[in-house]
Amino acid sequence: MRALVAIAILACAQPALADNKSEADALFKKAKKLHADKKYSDACPMFEKSDALDPGIGAKLNVAKCYEDWGMLARAYRWYTDAEKMAADAKDKRADKIKELISAIDSDVPRLTLKLPDGADATKADVKLDGKPVELDKEQRVDPGPHEITWLADGQKKSKTIPMERGGERELTLDLRAPATNGGNGGGTVETPPVVESPRSPGRTRRIIGLSVGAAGLVGIGVASYLTLDARSKYKDAIDTHCMGSKDMCSDQGLAITSDARSQANLATVVTVISIAAIGGGIALYLTAPKGEPKEAKDKSALYITPIVGGGVGGLVVGGGF
Repeated sequence: MRALVAIAILACAQPALADNKSEADALFKKAKKLHADKKYSDACPMFEKSDALDPGIGAKLNVAKCYEDWGMLARAYRWYTDAEKMAADAKDKRADKIKELISAIDSDVPRLTLKLPDGADATKADVKLDGKPVELDKEQRVDPGPHEITWLADGQKKSKTIPMERGGERELTLDLRAPATNGGNGGGTVETPPVVESPRSPGRTRRIIGLSVGAAGLVGIGVASYLTLDARSKYKDAIDTHCMGSKDMCSDQGLAITSDARSQANLATVVTVISIAAIGGGIALYLTAPKGEPKEAKDKSALYITPIVGGGVGGLVVGGGF
């Protein structure tokens, strides 16, 4: 009877396995096309789904390569490592080659180590990296780019976003000092005196918008400059490597790279034009903003606190009429 049950279970499992393999193959083909089109945000998760349905060394290598091309180096490293372990366990001849791939990107993967002050209780700090619990005092491989760290200090949530560069290493000790509180008055509650604020200058909002728009334009100029230099470098490398030094003798790969470089250069031009317009618009908004105080503010005597922004200086002006 047990043998019959086992045979029946096996008979049911075989079609399911076949269906999984068929679905995995279909996902793999779609992911390969998306990867070739450099649509990494769609391709990489699709490769992962394919591997989940039909795990294999080749499937894992494709996931890793996709993330590497996307610049997600920590994820690529983890997938290469999984592929290497599977190959080693199976005594697959690809194991040595995979080790070389891991070695090639290892030094480029950013490292981040998070610590707490001596004597701090890690269970109360509830430290998370990009929303996930993280092991403290241990080097973590992370992808290049910004990362959000959150933790608790005296029960209150704190957060910090830090940039991690390709190949960078950083060690950060989190601040667990309790937030500042009002001084005591014999055990009673200290009340914070109210702040009387005068009506704001009518042109303040426009000046702030002008500064923000102008600053965005300056950032855009920087981005455009980087895109232009990068495109020029890619184009020159493609001509030297894949075109025998002449743009009329390019291989298919050379044509693809030079075409991408030209598209990037055109994008840089558009960004530059928009950024220059933003800088001009920001200056115009700032210079044409109304000045002075609203009439009702001049007719009243009151304490006021007014923010000032401009000329590279920010602060508060405190005053009033008496």
